[in-house]
Amino acid sequence: MLKKLNCFFAFIFLMGIMNAGNVVEKNVVVDNVKKMPMTENENILAKTFLYTAWLSVPDIMSKPYSDLRNTLITQVKNRCKDSLSSLQALSDDDLAWSALMCKFLRDAGRDSVDLSNLTLDDYRNTVITLNNQNTDRSISTLQSYSNARNLNIAYQWWFEQNEFIQFKIDQLNSITASNAFFDMKDNQSTGMDVLRIVEADEASYKYLGVYHSQISSNHFVLRLAGSNDLKVWHYITNLGDRSHQGDIKKWGDGYLVANEQDPVEGSNNIRIRFFSSYANLITNNAANDMSVPHTFSSTAEGTPDIRTIVGDDPVTSHIVIGFHYYDNGVHDQNAIGILYHFTNWRAWKDVISNYNIQLMGYNGNIGGRSSFYSNGNYVLQEAQITSNDWSSWRFLFGDGAFYYTLNPVTPKGSTSFANPGIAPIGSDKFVVTAFMPTEGNQSGERGDLLYLVDFADDPASLDKPVINSTNNDVKVYSKEGLIHIANAENSQITIYDITGGVRTRVAAKSSLESFNLKGVFVISVVSEQSRKNYKVINL
Repeated sequence: MLKKLNCFFAFIFLMGIMNAGNVVEKNVVVDNVKKMPMTENENILAKTFLYTAWLSVPDIMSKPYSDLRNTLITQVKNRCKDSLSSLQALSDDDLAWSALMCKFLRDAGRDSVDLSNLTLDDYRNTVITLNNQNTDRSISTLQSYSNARNLNIAYQWWFEQNEFIQFKIDQLNSITASNAFFDMKDNQSTGMDVLRIVEADEASYKYLGVYHSQISSNHFVLRLAGSNDLKVWHYITNLGDRSHQGDIKKWGDGYLVANEQDPVEGSNNIRIRFFSSYANLITNNAANDMSVPHTFSSTAEGTPDIRTIVGDDPVTSHIVIGFHYYDNGVHDQNAIGILYHFTNWRAWKDVISNYNIQLMGYNGNIGGRSSFYSNGNYVLQEAQITSNDWSSWRFLFGDGAFYYTLNPVTPKGSTSFANPGIAPIGSDKFVVTAFMPTEGNQSGERGDLLYLVDFADDPASLDKPVINSTNNDVKVYSKEGLIHIANAENSQITIYDITGGVRTRVAAKSSLESFNLKGVFVISVVSEQSRKNYKVINL
Protein backbone atom coordinates (compact mmCIF):
# COMPACT_ATOMS: atom_id res chain seq x y z
CA MET A 1 0.00 0.00 0.00
CA LEU A 2 1.47 3.36 -0.92
CA LYS A 3 1.89 5.86 1.87
CA LYS A 4 0.38 8.64 -0.19
CA LEU A 5 -2.89 6.75 -0.48
CA ASN A 6 -3.38 6.58 3.27
CA CYS A 7 -5.05 9.94 2.79
CA PHE A 8 -7.81 8.02 1.01
CA PHE A 9 -8.93 6.42 4.27
CA ALA A 10 -8.71 9.63 6.24
CA PHE A 11 -10.76 11.32 3.58
CA ILE A 12 -13.52 8.71 3.84
CA PHE A 13 -14.04 9.50 7.51
CA LEU A 14 -14.17 13.21 6.75
CA MET A 15 -16.52 12.81 3.82
CA GLY A 16 -19.55 14.20 5.62
CA ILE A 17 -17.69 17.33 6.65
CA MET A 18 -16.32 17.89 3.17
CA ASN A 19 -19.71 17.41 1.59
CA ALA A 20 -21.11 19.95 4.01
CA GLY A 21 -18.42 22.32 2.82
CA ASN A 22 -19.56 21.93 -0.79
CA VAL A 23 -16.33 20.41 -2.07
CA VAL A 24 -18.13 19.62 -5.30
CA GLU A 25 -21.18 21.47 -6.48
CA LYS A 26 -23.88 19.50 -8.22
CA ASN A 27 -25.10 20.24 -11.73
CA VAL A 28 -22.17 22.52 -12.52
CA VAL A 29 -20.76 23.15 -15.98
CA VAL A 30 -17.39 21.37 -16.18
CA ASP A 31 -14.54 21.82 -18.65
CA ASN A 32 -16.42 24.84 -20.03
CA VAL A 33 -18.79 22.54 -21.91
CA LYS A 34 -22.53 22.60 -21.24
CA LYS A 35 -24.19 19.26 -20.65
CA MET A 36 -26.07 18.22 -23.77
CA PRO A 37 -29.25 16.14 -23.91
CA MET A 38 -28.66 12.42 -23.42
CA THR A 39 -27.66 10.51 -26.53
CA GLU A 40 -26.96 6.83 -26.93
CA ASN A 41 -23.27 5.99 -26.68
CA GLU A 42 -22.89 2.25 -27.03
CA ASN A 43 -19.16 2.79 -27.67
CA ILE A 44 -18.46 3.91 -24.11
CA LEU A 45 -20.67 1.22 -22.57
CA ALA A 46 -18.93 -1.63 -24.40
CA LYS A 47 -15.46 -0.25 -23.65
CA THR A 48 -16.33 0.13 -19.96
CA PHE A 49 -17.36 -3.51 -19.73
CA LEU A 50 -14.27 -4.70 -21.58
CA TYR A 51 -12.06 -2.62 -19.27
CA THR A 52 -13.72 -3.46 -15.96
CA ALA A 53 -14.52 -7.09 -16.90
CA TRP A 54 -17.95 -6.62 -15.32
CA LEU A 55 -19.38 -8.54 -18.27
CA SER A 56 -17.91 -11.49 -20.15
CA VAL A 57 -16.83 -11.08 -23.76
CA PRO A 58 -19.69 -13.31 -25.05
CA ASP A 59 -22.21 -11.25 -23.06
CA ILE A 60 -20.85 -7.97 -24.44
CA MET A 61 -21.11 -9.39 -27.95
CA SER A 62 -24.69 -10.59 -27.51
CA LYS A 63 -26.34 -7.77 -25.59
CA PRO A 64 -28.08 -4.93 -27.47
CA TYR A 65 -27.54 -1.32 -26.42
CA SER A 66 -30.47 -1.25 -23.98
CA ASP A 67 -29.22 -4.35 -22.14
CA LEU A 68 -25.70 -2.97 -21.95
CA ARG A 69 -27.01 0.24 -20.42
CA ASN A 70 -29.31 -1.48 -17.93
CA THR A 71 -26.56 -3.88 -16.90
CA LEU A 72 -24.14 -1.01 -16.26
CA ILE A 73 -26.79 0.76 -14.17
CA THR A 74 -27.13 -2.40 -12.09
CA GLN A 75 -23.38 -2.81 -11.72
CA VAL A 76 -22.92 0.81 -10.60
CA LYS A 77 -25.92 0.54 -8.24
CA ASN A 78 -24.25 -2.43 -6.56
CA ARG A 79 -21.19 -0.26 -5.90
CA CYS A 80 -22.72 2.99 -4.58
CA LYS A 81 -25.69 4.14 -2.51
CA ASP A 82 -27.29 6.38 -5.14
CA SER A 83 -30.91 5.56 -5.92
CA LEU A 84 -31.83 3.51 -8.95
CA SER A 85 -33.87 6.37 -10.37
CA SER A 86 -30.92 8.79 -10.11
CA LEU A 87 -28.68 6.35 -11.98
CA GLN A 88 -31.32 5.81 -14.65
CA ALA A 89 -31.34 9.57 -15.22
CA LEU A 90 -27.60 9.63 -15.99
CA SER A 91 -26.27 9.71 -19.54
CA ASP A 92 -24.24 6.79 -20.87
CA ASP A 93 -21.09 8.90 -20.55
CA ASP A 94 -21.79 9.79 -16.91
CA LEU A 95 -22.57 6.17 -16.07
CA ALA A 96 -19.35 4.98 -17.69
CA TRP A 97 -17.08 7.52 -16.01
CA SER A 98 -18.79 6.77 -12.68
CA ALA A 99 -17.91 3.10 -13.18
CA LEU A 100 -14.32 4.06 -13.97
CA MET A 101 -14.13 6.20 -10.81
CA CYS A 102 -15.23 3.15 -8.84
CA LYS A 103 -12.54 1.02 -10.46
CA PHE A 104 -9.84 3.59 -9.74
CA LEU A 105 -10.82 3.92 -6.08
CA ARG A 106 -11.10 0.16 -5.72
CA ASP A 107 -7.63 -0.34 -7.21
CA ALA A 108 -6.10 2.51 -5.21
CA GLY A 109 -7.83 1.59 -1.97
CA ARG A 110 -6.99 -2.12 -2.20
CA ASP A 111 -10.63 -3.04 -1.40
CA SER A 112 -10.25 -1.76 2.17
CA VAL A 113 -13.30 0.50 2.04
CA ASP A 114 -16.86 -0.48 1.22
CA LEU A 115 -17.53 1.87 -1.67
CA SER A 116 -21.18 0.81 -1.74
CA ASN A 117 -21.72 3.09 1.27
CA LEU A 118 -20.66 6.11 -0.78
CA THR A 119 -22.52 8.17 -3.36
CA LEU A 120 -21.17 9.07 -6.77
CA ASP A 121 -20.63 12.59 -5.45
CA ASP A 122 -18.48 11.01 -2.72
CA TYR A 123 -16.52 9.21 -5.45
CA ARG A 124 -15.94 12.50 -7.20
CA ASN A 125 -14.98 14.29 -3.96
CA THR A 126 -12.45 11.58 -3.18
CA VAL A 127 -10.80 11.73 -6.60
CA ILE A 128 -10.64 15.53 -6.47
CA THR A 129 -9.07 15.50 -3.01
CA LEU A 130 -6.50 12.87 -4.00
CA ASN A 131 -5.65 14.89 -7.12
CA ASN A 132 -5.21 18.01 -5.01
CA GLN A 133 -2.89 16.16 -2.62
CA ASN A 134 -0.82 14.59 -5.37
CA THR A 135 -0.57 17.44 -7.90
CA ASP A 136 -0.22 21.22 -7.83
CA ARG A 137 -3.85 21.77 -8.91
CA SER A 138 -6.19 23.59 -6.54
CA ILE A 139 -9.52 22.22 -5.34
CA SER A 140 -11.38 24.96 -7.21
CA THR A 141 -9.60 24.10 -10.47
CA LEU A 142 -10.32 20.42 -10.05
CA GLN A 143 -13.96 21.18 -9.29
CA SER A 144 -14.28 22.74 -12.72
CA TYR A 145 -13.09 19.53 -14.41
CA SER A 146 -15.29 16.66 -15.49
CA ASN A 147 -15.02 13.23 -13.89
CA ALA A 148 -13.23 12.10 -17.05
CA ARG A 149 -10.53 14.74 -16.78
CA ASN A 150 -10.06 14.19 -13.06
CA LEU A 151 -9.54 10.48 -13.67
CA ASN A 152 -7.00 11.25 -16.39
CA ILE A 153 -5.06 13.35 -13.85
CA ALA A 154 -5.41 10.69 -11.15
CA TYR A 155 -3.93 7.92 -13.25
CA GLN A 156 -0.90 10.03 -14.13
CA TRP A 157 0.23 10.29 -10.51
CA TRP A 158 -1.03 6.80 -9.71
CA PHE A 159 1.19 5.26 -12.40
CA GLU A 160 4.15 7.19 -10.98
CA GLN A 161 3.50 6.21 -7.37
CA ASN A 162 2.52 2.57 -7.79
CA GLU A 163 5.84 0.74 -7.36
CA PHE A 164 4.60 -2.34 -9.22
CA ILE A 165 3.70 -0.30 -12.29
CA GLN A 166 6.80 1.86 -12.01
CA PHE A 167 8.94 -1.26 -12.05
CA LYS A 168 7.44 -2.28 -15.39
CA ILE A 169 7.84 1.25 -16.75
CA ASP A 170 11.50 1.31 -15.72
CA GLN A 171 12.15 -2.02 -17.42
CA LEU A 172 10.41 -0.91 -20.62
CA ASN A 173 12.44 2.31 -20.62
CA SER A 174 15.77 0.49 -20.39
CA ILE A 175 17.21 -0.26 -23.84
CA THR A 176 20.90 -1.15 -23.58
CA ALA A 177 23.55 -2.55 -25.86
CA SER A 178 23.28 -5.87 -24.01
CA ASN A 179 19.51 -6.38 -24.30
CA ALA A 180 18.67 -4.75 -27.66
CA PHE A 181 19.13 -5.44 -31.38
CA PHE A 182 18.61 -2.70 -33.95
CA ASP A 183 17.91 -2.86 -37.69
CA MET A 184 16.55 -6.41 -37.53
CA LYS A 185 16.67 -8.40 -40.80
CA ASP A 186 15.89 -11.98 -41.75
CA ASN A 187 18.37 -14.34 -43.41
CA GLN A 188 17.42 -12.89 -46.80
CA SER A 189 18.55 -9.42 -45.61
CA THR A 190 14.92 -8.26 -45.68
CA GLY A 191 13.92 -5.72 -43.05
CA MET A 192 11.46 -7.06 -40.48
CA ASP A 193 9.05 -4.13 -40.34
CA VAL A 194 6.45 -4.23 -37.55
CA LEU A 195 7.66 -7.59 -36.23
CA ARG A 196 5.28 -9.45 -33.91
CA ILE A 197 6.58 -12.55 -32.14
CA VAL A 198 5.03 -15.64 -30.56
CA GLU A 199 6.74 -18.34 -28.51
CA ALA A 200 5.89 -21.36 -30.68
CA ASP A 201 8.06 -24.22 -29.38
CA GLU A 202 7.86 -26.05 -32.69
CA ALA A 203 10.44 -28.67 -33.65
CA SER A 204 12.05 -26.32 -36.16
CA TYR A 205 11.82 -23.03 -34.29
CA LYS A 206 11.24 -21.87 -30.72
CA TYR A 207 9.89 -18.50 -31.91
CA LEU A 208 7.85 -17.39 -34.91
CA GLY A 209 7.40 -13.85 -36.15
CA VAL A 210 5.17 -12.09 -38.66
CA TYR A 211 6.39 -8.89 -40.31
CA HIS A 212 6.05 -7.08 -43.60
CA SER A 213 8.38 -5.86 -46.30
CA GLN A 214 7.82 -3.23 -48.97
CA ILE A 215 8.27 -4.39 -52.55
CA SER A 216 7.12 -1.20 -54.30
CA SER A 217 5.36 2.06 -53.54
CA ASN A 218 2.41 1.35 -51.16
CA HIS A 219 2.81 -2.38 -51.81
CA PHE A 220 3.68 -4.67 -48.89
CA VAL A 221 3.93 -8.43 -48.35
CA LEU A 222 3.32 -10.17 -45.01
CA ARG A 223 6.10 -12.64 -44.20
CA LEU A 224 6.67 -15.41 -41.64
CA ALA A 225 10.05 -16.25 -40.14
CA GLY A 226 11.39 -18.51 -37.38
CA SER A 227 14.15 -18.17 -34.82
CA ASN A 228 15.68 -20.11 -31.96
CA ASP A 229 17.45 -17.21 -30.25
CA LEU A 230 15.47 -14.07 -31.27
CA LYS A 231 18.62 -12.77 -33.01
CA VAL A 232 18.84 -14.82 -36.21
CA TRP A 233 15.61 -15.13 -38.19
CA HIS A 234 15.00 -17.52 -41.08
CA TYR A 235 12.38 -16.62 -43.66
CA ILE A 236 9.73 -19.36 -44.02
CA THR A 237 6.93 -18.14 -46.32
CA ASN A 238 4.67 -15.29 -47.37
CA LEU A 239 1.32 -14.95 -45.62
CA GLY A 240 -0.33 -12.56 -48.03
CA ASP A 241 0.23 -10.08 -50.83
CA ARG A 242 -0.75 -6.46 -50.20
CA SER A 243 -0.75 -7.40 -46.51
CA HIS A 244 1.04 -5.81 -43.57
CA GLN A 245 0.81 -4.80 -39.88
CA GLY A 246 0.35 -8.39 -38.69
CA ASP A 247 -0.12 -10.02 -35.29
CA ILE A 248 0.13 -13.69 -34.31
CA LYS A 249 -0.97 -15.76 -31.31
CA LYS A 250 -0.79 -19.48 -30.63
CA TRP A 251 -4.22 -21.09 -30.21
CA GLY A 252 -4.26 -24.75 -29.22
CA ASP A 253 -2.20 -26.60 -31.80
CA GLY A 254 -2.68 -23.83 -34.36
CA TYR A 255 -2.14 -20.11 -34.87
CA LEU A 256 -4.33 -17.05 -35.14
CA VAL A 257 -3.06 -14.34 -37.49
CA ALA A 258 -4.57 -10.88 -37.92
CA ASN A 259 -3.28 -8.28 -40.34
CA GLU A 260 -4.15 -5.19 -42.31
CA GLN A 261 -4.63 -5.62 -46.05
CA ASP A 262 -5.35 -3.38 -49.02
CA PRO A 263 -6.40 -5.52 -52.01
CA VAL A 264 -7.66 -2.21 -53.38
CA GLU A 265 -5.05 0.46 -52.76
CA GLY A 266 -6.37 3.17 -50.47
CA SER A 267 -9.06 1.00 -48.90
CA ASN A 268 -7.43 -0.89 -46.05
CA ASN A 269 -9.29 -3.39 -43.87
CA ILE A 270 -8.62 -6.18 -41.36
CA ARG A 271 -8.17 -9.84 -42.20
CA ILE A 272 -8.27 -12.58 -39.52
CA ARG A 273 -7.20 -16.19 -40.17
CA PHE A 274 -6.85 -19.40 -38.18
CA PHE A 275 -4.25 -21.99 -39.17
CA SER A 276 -5.04 -25.32 -37.51
CA SER A 277 -1.42 -26.47 -37.33
CA TYR A 278 2.16 -25.34 -37.82
CA ALA A 279 2.23 -27.31 -41.08
CA ASN A 280 -0.73 -25.34 -42.36
CA LEU A 281 0.77 -22.05 -41.21
CA ILE A 282 4.06 -22.53 -43.06
CA THR A 283 2.14 -23.42 -46.23
CA ASN A 284 -0.29 -20.50 -45.79
CA ASN A 285 -3.28 -22.84 -45.68
CA ALA A 286 -5.89 -21.23 -43.41
CA ALA A 287 -8.81 -23.25 -42.06
CA ASN A 288 -10.81 -20.07 -41.31
CA ASP A 289 -10.51 -16.74 -43.08
CA MET A 290 -12.51 -13.57 -42.36
CA SER A 291 -12.11 -10.29 -44.19
CA VAL A 292 -13.67 -7.75 -41.83
CA PRO A 293 -15.82 -5.07 -43.48
CA HIS A 294 -15.31 -1.41 -42.63
CA THR A 295 -17.19 -0.21 -39.56
CA PHE A 296 -16.17 3.40 -38.93
CA SER A 297 -14.12 4.49 -41.96
CA SER A 298 -14.66 3.92 -45.64
CA THR A 299 -10.94 4.24 -46.38
CA ALA A 300 -8.79 2.66 -43.67
CA GLU A 301 -9.16 0.36 -40.69
CA GLY A 302 -6.14 -1.68 -39.61
CA THR A 303 -3.17 -2.32 -37.28
CA PRO A 304 -5.05 -5.19 -35.60
CA ASP A 305 -3.81 -6.63 -32.33
CA ILE A 306 -5.20 -9.86 -30.90
CA ARG A 307 -6.39 -9.06 -27.35
CA THR A 308 -8.40 -12.03 -26.10
CA ILE A 309 -9.40 -15.44 -27.44
CA VAL A 310 -12.44 -17.04 -25.78
CA GLY A 311 -13.22 -20.60 -26.89
CA ASP A 312 -11.35 -23.70 -27.93
CA ASP A 313 -11.90 -23.48 -31.67
CA PRO A 314 -13.17 -21.00 -34.31
CA VAL A 315 -16.70 -22.43 -34.28
CA THR A 316 -17.22 -21.55 -30.61
CA SER A 317 -14.91 -18.56 -30.39
CA HIS A 318 -15.13 -14.90 -29.41
CA ILE A 319 -11.97 -13.04 -30.47
CA VAL A 320 -11.32 -9.50 -29.21
CA ILE A 321 -9.36 -7.38 -31.69
CA GLY A 322 -7.95 -3.90 -31.16
CA PHE A 323 -7.59 -1.77 -34.30
CA HIS A 324 -7.51 1.78 -35.62
CA TYR A 325 -9.82 3.63 -37.98
CA TYR A 326 -9.10 6.72 -40.08
CA ASP A 327 -11.34 9.29 -38.41
CA ASN A 328 -13.01 11.69 -40.84
CA GLY A 329 -9.92 11.81 -43.02
CA VAL A 330 -8.01 13.56 -40.24
CA HIS A 331 -6.12 11.05 -38.09
CA ASP A 332 -6.17 7.49 -36.81
CA GLN A 333 -8.16 6.63 -33.69
CA ASN A 334 -8.48 3.47 -31.59
CA ALA A 335 -11.36 1.03 -31.81
CA ILE A 336 -12.10 -2.48 -30.59
CA GLY A 337 -14.14 -5.32 -32.04
CA ILE A 338 -15.30 -8.86 -31.34
CA LEU A 339 -15.32 -11.59 -33.98
CA TYR A 340 -17.90 -14.27 -33.12
CA HIS A 341 -17.75 -17.78 -34.62
CA PHE A 342 -15.47 -16.36 -37.33
CA THR A 343 -18.59 -15.01 -39.06
CA ASN A 344 -20.08 -12.11 -37.06
CA TRP A 345 -18.30 -8.85 -36.29
CA ARG A 346 -19.32 -6.12 -33.85
CA ALA A 347 -17.11 -3.11 -33.13
CA TRP A 348 -17.00 0.07 -31.06
CA LYS A 349 -14.89 3.19 -31.04
CA ASP A 350 -12.51 3.19 -28.07
CA VAL A 351 -13.68 6.61 -26.94
CA ILE A 352 -12.13 6.27 -23.48
CA SER A 353 -8.59 5.56 -24.70
CA ASN A 354 -8.86 8.17 -27.45
CA TYR A 355 -9.98 10.85 -24.99
CA ASN A 356 -7.26 10.07 -22.46
CA ILE A 357 -4.46 9.93 -25.03
CA GLN A 358 -5.49 13.18 -26.70
CA LEU A 359 -5.72 14.88 -23.29
CA MET A 360 -2.06 13.91 -22.79
CA GLY A 361 -1.13 16.09 -25.79
CA TYR A 362 -1.11 13.54 -28.60
CA ASN A 363 -2.86 15.38 -31.43
CA GLY A 364 -1.62 13.23 -34.32
CA ASN A 365 -2.37 9.59 -35.04
CA ILE A 366 -3.25 7.09 -32.33
CA GLY A 367 -2.11 3.91 -34.01
CA GLY A 368 -0.79 0.44 -33.25
CA ARG A 369 -0.90 -1.25 -29.86
CA SER A 370 0.00 -4.56 -28.26
CA SER A 371 -1.43 -6.05 -25.06
CA PHE A 372 0.18 -8.32 -22.47
CA TYR A 373 -0.45 -9.80 -19.03
CA SER A 374 1.97 -9.49 -16.10
CA ASN A 375 0.16 -9.44 -12.75
CA GLY A 376 -2.51 -7.45 -14.57
CA ASN A 377 -3.57 -6.53 -18.10
CA TYR A 378 -1.48 -3.86 -19.82
CA VAL A 379 -1.06 -2.28 -23.25
CA LEU A 380 1.82 -0.74 -25.17
CA GLN A 381 0.41 1.97 -27.45
CA GLU A 382 1.92 4.23 -30.09
CA ALA A 383 0.75 7.83 -30.36
CA GLN A 384 1.89 10.83 -32.33
CA ILE A 385 2.30 14.29 -30.83
CA THR A 386 1.96 16.13 -34.15
CA SER A 387 0.34 14.91 -37.37
CA ASN A 388 2.76 14.11 -40.21
CA ASP A 389 5.77 14.44 -37.89
CA TRP A 390 7.44 11.03 -37.71
CA SER A 391 9.88 12.27 -35.08
CA SER A 392 6.97 12.74 -32.66
CA TRP A 393 5.94 9.08 -32.37
CA ARG A 394 6.05 7.90 -28.76
CA PHE A 395 5.34 4.75 -26.77
CA LEU A 396 2.69 4.82 -24.06
CA PHE A 397 2.20 2.29 -21.30
CA GLY A 398 -1.31 1.78 -19.98
CA ASP A 399 -3.99 -0.51 -18.64
CA GLY A 400 -6.16 -0.33 -21.73
CA ALA A 401 -7.95 2.91 -20.84
CA PHE A 402 -5.44 5.19 -19.08
CA TYR A 403 -1.85 5.76 -20.19
CA TYR A 404 1.57 7.06 -19.22
CA THR A 405 4.25 8.28 -21.64
CA LEU A 406 7.33 6.07 -21.71
CA ASN A 407 10.78 7.57 -22.10
CA PRO A 408 12.94 4.75 -23.47
CA VAL A 409 16.66 5.42 -23.22
CA THR A 410 18.75 3.95 -26.05
CA PRO A 411 22.57 3.86 -26.17
CA LYS A 412 22.62 6.75 -28.69
CA GLY A 413 19.64 8.71 -27.40
CA SER A 414 16.99 8.01 -30.05
CA THR A 415 13.52 9.31 -29.21
CA SER A 416 10.96 8.21 -31.83
CA PHE A 417 9.25 4.83 -31.31
CA ALA A 418 6.39 3.38 -33.36
CA ASN A 419 4.48 0.11 -33.95
CA PRO A 420 4.97 -1.53 -30.53
CA GLY A 421 4.83 -5.28 -30.03
CA ILE A 422 5.27 -7.25 -26.82
CA ALA A 423 5.07 -11.01 -26.27
CA PRO A 424 5.85 -13.40 -23.40
CA ILE A 425 8.90 -15.61 -23.84
CA GLY A 426 9.17 -17.20 -20.42
CA SER A 427 8.26 -16.71 -16.79
CA ASP A 428 7.39 -12.99 -16.78
CA LYS A 429 10.01 -12.31 -19.45
CA PHE A 430 8.99 -10.48 -22.61
CA VAL A 431 10.34 -9.49 -26.00
CA VAL A 432 9.48 -5.96 -27.15
CA THR A 433 9.62 -4.83 -30.77
CA ALA A 434 9.38 -1.39 -32.33
CA PHE A 435 9.83 0.40 -35.62
CA MET A 436 12.39 3.21 -35.34
CA PRO A 437 11.73 5.90 -37.98
CA THR A 438 14.60 7.83 -39.53
CA GLU A 439 13.20 11.03 -38.08
CA GLY A 440 14.13 11.53 -34.43
CA ASN A 441 16.55 8.61 -34.28
CA GLN A 442 20.29 8.21 -34.52
CA SER A 443 22.26 6.36 -37.18
CA GLY A 444 22.54 2.72 -36.19
CA GLU A 445 19.28 2.90 -34.23
CA ARG A 446 16.81 3.00 -37.10
CA GLY A 447 14.65 0.30 -38.63
CA ASP A 448 13.33 -2.54 -36.53
CA LEU A 449 14.24 -2.79 -32.86
CA LEU A 450 13.99 -5.86 -30.63
CA TYR A 451 14.81 -5.79 -26.94
CA LEU A 452 14.18 -7.94 -23.88
CA VAL A 453 12.55 -7.04 -20.57
CA ASP A 454 12.27 -9.05 -17.38
CA PHE A 455 9.35 -8.44 -15.03
CA ALA A 456 10.20 -11.50 -12.93
CA ASP A 457 11.62 -9.27 -10.18
CA ASP A 458 8.44 -7.23 -9.85
CA PRO A 459 8.27 -5.84 -6.29
CA ALA A 460 5.18 -8.00 -5.77
CA SER A 461 7.43 -11.05 -5.56
CA LEU A 462 10.83 -9.73 -4.48
CA ASP A 463 13.02 -11.86 -2.26
CA LYS A 464 16.08 -9.59 -2.54
CA PRO A 465 16.83 -6.07 -3.76
CA VAL A 466 16.59 -5.45 -7.49
CA ILE A 467 18.48 -2.63 -9.10
CA ASN A 468 17.46 -0.73 -12.21
CA SER A 469 19.90 1.82 -13.61
CA THR A 470 18.92 4.74 -15.85
CA ASN A 471 20.80 7.77 -17.10
CA ASN A 472 19.61 9.81 -14.12
CA ASP A 473 19.52 7.54 -11.08
CA VAL A 474 19.87 4.04 -9.78
CA LYS A 475 16.52 2.79 -8.50
CA VAL A 476 16.35 0.00 -5.95
CA TYR A 477 13.23 -2.10 -5.33
CA SER A 478 13.27 -4.18 -2.19
CA LYS A 479 10.80 -5.85 0.14
CA GLU A 480 13.64 -5.91 2.63
CA GLY A 481 17.26 -6.57 1.88
CA LEU A 482 20.85 -5.48 2.22
CA ILE A 483 22.53 -3.51 -0.58
CA HIS A 484 26.14 -2.43 -0.80
CA ILE A 485 27.29 0.86 -2.36
CA ALA A 486 30.84 0.93 -3.68
CA ASN A 487 32.02 4.47 -4.44
CA ALA A 488 35.36 4.82 -6.17
CA GLU A 489 35.62 8.61 -5.84
CA ASN A 490 34.31 9.06 -2.30
CA SER A 491 31.92 11.66 -3.69
CA GLN A 492 28.56 12.19 -2.06
CA ILE A 493 25.83 9.64 -2.64
CA THR A 494 22.31 10.46 -1.51
CA ILE A 495 19.57 7.90 -0.92
CA TYR A 496 15.95 8.97 -1.30
CA ASP A 497 12.93 6.97 -0.19
CA ILE A 498 10.23 7.22 -2.89
CA THR A 499 7.94 4.41 -1.76
CA GLY A 500 5.18 6.87 -1.02
CA GLY A 501 5.69 8.92 -4.16
CA VAL A 502 7.61 11.71 -2.36
CA ARG A 503 11.40 11.86 -2.42
CA THR A 504 12.54 11.81 1.24
CA ARG A 505 16.25 11.94 1.92
CA VAL A 506 17.38 8.95 3.96
CA ALA A 507 21.16 9.28 3.97
CA ALA A 508 24.04 11.11 2.36
CA LYS A 509 27.35 9.28 2.48
CA SER A 510 30.72 9.55 0.78
CA SER A 511 32.35 6.35 2.02
CA LEU A 512 31.66 2.75 1.18
CA GLU A 513 28.42 1.78 2.93
CA SER A 514 25.87 -0.98 3.27
CA PHE A 515 22.18 -0.28 3.77
CA ASN A 516 19.18 -2.39 4.70
CA LEU A 517 16.36 -1.07 2.49
CA LYS A 518 12.68 -1.84 2.33
CA GLY A 519 10.53 -0.19 -0.36
CA VAL A 520 11.52 1.79 -3.42
CA PHE A 521 14.61 3.97 -3.25
CA VAL A 522 16.55 6.18 -5.62
CA ILE A 523 20.31 6.50 -5.22
CA SER A 524 21.77 9.65 -6.76
CA VAL A 525 25.30 11.00 -7.03
CA VAL A 526 26.56 14.55 -7.37
CA SER A 527 27.81 14.39 -10.96
CA GLU A 528 27.75 12.33 -14.13
CA GLN A 529 31.45 11.57 -13.63
CA SER A 530 30.73 10.20 -10.19
CA ARG A 531 27.92 8.07 -11.56
CA LYS A 532 30.41 6.22 -13.71
CA ASN A 533 32.62 5.40 -10.74
CA TYR A 534 30.36 3.65 -8.31
CA LYS A 535 28.24 0.54 -8.33
CA VAL A 536 25.47 -0.99 -6.29
CA ILE A 537 25.68 -4.65 -5.46
CA ASN A 538 23.03 -7.09 -4.24
CA LEU A 539 24.09 -9.02 -1.17
